[in-house]
Amino acid sequence: MSTPSYTPVPRASRALPAGALWGALGIALGAFGAHTLSGRLSAGDLAIFETGVRYQMYAALALLALGAAGYGGWPVRLLLLGSLIFSLSLYLLVGLNVRWLGAVTPVGGVLMIAGLVWLALLSLRR
Repeated sequence: MSTPSYTPVPRASRALPAGALWGALGIALGAFGAHTLSGRLSAGDLAIFETGVRYQMYAALALLALGAAGYGGWPVRLLLLGSLIFSLSLYLLVGLNVRWLGAVTPVGGVLMIAGLVWLALLSLRR
């Protein structure tokens, strides 16, 4: 019997399951937007919704990569929380027509940026 040709992640990271679930939800929301909302929303609102899905997917891919690399901690927390705030605020802005939520969206973006910068600093130390 031969041994597997891959090396498992040395420690469990919540980033991997979070990224997988966040990505699955992003795909579902993207399909929902394309097939259900495209006829019900204005072109501008549909573009806002799609921005939320796009950034959710970016975060999901980053979380999957972080989980596969064994990273956890604050970079993962900030990236996940930031993408949740960013995307959810856009979904609610469009879905409930709560326009003031557009002011909350940048907070999520700043948190995502902070998580990635924190990751960069940690990776320089390794």
